[in-house]
Amino acid sequence: MTPALALLCLAGAAGLDVVANLLLKASDGFRRPLPGVAALALVLCAFGLLGLSLRAVPLSVAYAVWGGLGIVGAALLSRKLEGLRFTPRAWAGLALILGSVAALHLGH
Repeated sequence: MTPALALLCLAGAAGLDVVANLLLKASDGFRRPLPGVAALALVLCAFGLLGLSLRAVPLSVAYAVWGGLGIVGAALLSRKLEGLRFTPRAWAGLALILGSVAALHLGH
């Protein structure tokens, strides 16, 4: 697997993870089972893509990219969908997450 394809798998895994988290919220603590089951299925798919990416990317980098993009993606989508307001400190935190992931990736 090429490094570019591995990074694409990582981005896909992070995207699936974000959607799974939104579905998990929509399940209302599994009171609505369909979104909850869909969330579990997407998490399994995300782990599959993460596993594929490990063929070309070290675990430390892959997990940081997956987790960091998932956190930032979920935060930004929550902001968009739920109208959450971020303080400057929250924006700084998101920037630090992205900067940390980038530094780890570039340092590899």
